[in-house]
Amino acid sequence: MMASGRDIQPTAAIRGNLQFTHTGLVTATYFIDPLGYGLRSPRDKYDVKLAHHALITNVPNGSLLLGIQARLETLDVLRKMVEGVDLDDCEDYAAEVVASYERIQAIVPQTRIYLLSIPVGSIGTGISSLAGLWRGNSTVDVTAISRTDLASYDEEASKILSRIGGDFQPTPVPAALFQWLWEHYLSRGAIGDPAAPTRVGMLEDATAAVFRSAALDEGAQADNAHRLRPSFTPVIKVVQPDRADRPSYQSVLTPRSFPYGGMTFPGGSEFLDMLDGLGDVTVDWGMRVSTRSADEVLQNNELGLRRLGEQMEQRDTEVSFAHNTLMSKAQLLSEYNNHFEVNGGESEVSFTTVIAVGGPSREATLDAVNALKRRYKRFQVELTAPVGAQVDLWSMLIPGSPGRRAFEDFAHIVPSDMWAGFVPFTSSEIGDDSGPVIGINLLSGQYEPIHFGIMEAALHDLSASFAVTGELGSGKSFFLKLMAVLVHDMGGQFLAIDRSQVGEWAHFAAAIDDAVVIDLTTPTVSLDPLRLFDAKVAGERALDSLLPMLDLSPTASAGAVVSNMLTEKGRAEHGIHSMLDLVRAAHRLRDEPGSGPEYADLAARLGAVADRVPVLFDPTLKPLRLTEAATVVRSHGLSLPTAEELTTPHLYNRLPLTKRLGTALYELVGVTAREAFLTDNGRFGLLVGDEAHHFTQTQVGAAVTSDFSRDGRKHLAAIGLASHDPATDFQGAAHNLIPNRFVFRQRDETLARNSLEWLGVDLDEAPFLLQILREETSPPVGPGRQVPPERRGEMFMRDALSRIGRGKVLGPARGDRAETINSTPTASGQPASLERLDPR
Repeated sequence: MMASGRDIQPTAAIRGNLQFTHTGLVTATYFIDPLGYGLRSPRDKYDVKLAHHALITNVPNGSLLLGIQARLETLDVLRKMVEGVDLDDCEDYAAEVVASYERIQAIVPQTRIYLLSIPVGSIGTGISSLAGLWRGNSTVDVTAISRTDLASYDEEASKILSRIGGDFQPTPVPAALFQWLWEHYLSRGAIGDPAAPTRVGMLEDATAAVFRSAALDEGAQADNAHRLRPSFTPVIKVVQPDRADRPSYQSVLTPRSFPYGGMTFPGGSEFLDMLDGLGDVTVDWGMRVSTRSADEVLQNNELGLRRLGEQMEQRDTEVSFAHNTLMSKAQLLSEYNNHFEVNGGESEVSFTTVIAVGGPSREATLDAVNALKRRYKRFQVELTAPVGAQVDLWSMLIPGSPGRRAFEDFAHIVPSDMWAGFVPFTSSEIGDDSGPVIGINLLSGQYEPIHFGIMEAALHDLSASFAVTGELGSGKSFFLKLMAVLVHDMGGQFLAIDRSQVGEWAHFAAAIDDAVVIDLTTPTVSLDPLRLFDAKVAGERALDSLLPMLDLSPTASAGAVVSNMLTEKGRAEHGIHSMLDLVRAAHRLRDEPGSGPEYADLAARLGAVADRVPVLFDPTLKPLRLTEAATVVRSHGLSLPTAEELTTPHLYNRLPLTKRLGTALYELVGVTAREAFLTDNGRFGLLVGDEAHHFTQTQVGAAVTSDFSRDGRKHLAAIGLASHDPATDFQGAAHNLIPNRFVFRQRDETLARNSLEWLGVDLDEAPFLLQILREETSPPVGPGRQVPPERRGEMFMRDALSRIGRGKVLGPARGDRAETINSTPTASGQPASLERLDPR
């Protein structure tokens, strides 16, 4: 069978998103914003199902739902990367964007565009041109379409959308979308398939002349010119006159049957989710739907039951299996009828599903068809590619296409509640709408770029703070450095606390900028809170560090004394302008006649630490000013308590002085970053901590974390923390207020379980994810137990909108930046490659 594409194309004219067909039908087509699905909780998925139920019960009969797979335009990805960034002031980031072009081209990311086409009326037909005569049917007189007509169609569409609700945020498509859709259908999966129109653009008008001509050769008969018998292969060869050397081979599938026992939701009914990840082919789907009310269904069921009764009476004396078959049908009809009697708001949905597979060759297309059939067979869904109906079913994907017999032949009928469980308009998308590309999406099978708009989040009233967990060598430090270098290159600043003995972060920061490196044991600057902070808060900040360091209560004995001394009035009375002044004042008060033992106690405690901590008590050091783009505080020489010591009261009470000093200094760094970054200075600031429990398990650290998470969006600031075990380290503010969460490989079962639960995964519903995290996330293989380059950086992610997915971190596209992140100095001072992640 040979068909002409122009004969199949129903469009006579387009006005904005309104389509006028040759048969007089008027449709309105909209972009649909799919609802987040992926690995979300069952409760969230039931909300998605309810939104689909509202959709199906309110769309008019003959509506068309579409899911179109298309190649992402590389330039559109780059535009999202530079949104909100002044490239003239950010030359380093401009170089990163340029370097990203080739990488994105090599990845060939795709997306799925969701569309809803609804009939909104009809227009009178008449023979207005010779085209109508040649077609053999009537055609629309497009010159008769008035503004009043357009307004009435728009009004009808608005009424329908109002009943559906705003969950899917329908947006009118431009007229150019109809042309793109047609050209995509003609080139599906072949060379020259146009990239997706991701921007809405202006609404304009178009006529039928914009649609290209093509020949649809069912069975690809032209490839078998020397055969006497025609080919019955279920494939369509689509050839465009000016692209004869680049044909598209397509096959159209439709479900023949669904599981007899029904499909469980969630997890068993989302049958359209299995269409992605088939390699070098393109797979589109369409669903044509119509509904009947419960009253109509009940009336028809009564008639059907009466007919069954008559047949059973006629066969009452017959000895055969037919009577049992009729009894079984009667029972099923009774159950179906009961469903509608109990659920008055239900409706009956008749739907025809078409899955179109396109590739550059017959072999590639048929291999993909067989792979799809095997996938669906495991879920007891049987797909068929009906010979002789390929072109008819192919045409169903065209908005406005008139009904054909094949549409009815392969229709299925289900209650609207069951149809809603198909949740066709869903997405596994993760990340932000714009921002630097940090990786690719693995869950969707489309390899879409994952954008993380860390510096844009505040403009959308979202928190940019993030937390990372994973075992040693899984990629946590790499990811923290990636975020730091992106913030730096986009004009922001960062402060990182470096616990490594070899100065990993100091080496990294020095390689990207003239970084300020501070060693807390041999300081060159001062962290004296009385000199660092504004006089109104300086005393409180000093107390926050001193009281735990000196093991004092703020309301008893020496604690009360120092609290009074550090008030504004007390500092003025005793001439206290620095921490050393406080020591001297304590000694003077101790030596005064009649002073109590609390003064001696305070002087002794201060004297014990003053000489040990020059970064606090040396007045000759200049106070730290966080004005540079990159600042690294080295804390490797400090003794710090373990997470267990911080969370266990009796162990914390017995902490030695060295660990109390270390904790106080560690917290003071965070407080300093908070005071500097959580101000409206017009520059984004990122605080990076590679050992989260020092921030989240102490009173001061938890307050710092909470302030960054809660108020960072107001002041262009964020905190990034890493941990091995989120169950102990990410509690309180860090657990509740940090929205962006990343989980890298965890082979320990307990830690893996803790990580996924912290992410928001319901392991009772999806226990298989535990195995994927432990065994299939950047798995070390081979004799040396190394992670292959192509598997490095795999992770689970939860974004600011609570969507959960799986992806792969890519690292910088710039070779020099990637090398900087991938290397660290050795004990000898020479850099060594970490080879943690493949920057490609």
